[in-house]
Amino acid sequence: MSELTPSHAIINRVLIVEDDPDEAEFLKSYLEDRRFGVEVARDGGQAHAAFTMHRPDFVILDVILPNNVSGFEVCEQFKRLDDAVPVMMLTAIDMDDARQLAQRVGADGYMTKPYDPEELVEQIHALSEEVWARRHLEPAPDTADNKVRFECTDCGKRLKVSGTHRGRTLNCPRCGQPVKVPLHD
Repeated sequence: MSELTPSHAIINRVLIVEDDPDEAEFLKSYLEDRRFGVEVARDGGQAHAAFTMHRPDFVILDVILPNNVSGFEVCEQFKRLDDAVPVMMLTAIDMDDARQLAQRVGADGYMTKPYDPEELVEQIHALSEEVWARRHLEPAPDTADNKVRFECTDCGKRLKVSGTHRGRTLNCPRCGQPVKVPLHD
């Protein structure tokens, strides 16, 4: 049996959503030096247009954006359009609440500024491979029993959801806390 191609081999286009011109230019230059194609969007509107017109292979998204649209809202929109595109929040906000909200809206990763640019590139590859594996190595949706059964770690409620939710974070209907749907039973 042949090995599958690692996903980092197919990360060609990175969309950076960042309103700080200096930060955006640094990221663009740094990633282009590592042979990524890079497009920059300065706000939620530009980000949405760039995402729909030229689907990226990876998104780096700031939380605080102009024009009353947060990175959380943009992430949620992107995940509704195509949840196979990995999204990493890159922000100065280092709070557990922000991390949890990012997870609930579908962000695949969260990194705080200041950051090590080499670690950023490592995270791009790691998150891309994780999302790729979740998408391509899971059982097919037409299997006889595609339900995932698990318990909320906070209140113990037994949950059953569609297998399409594997790896995602949902809110427990009993206690409201975020729970991650297991990748495997």
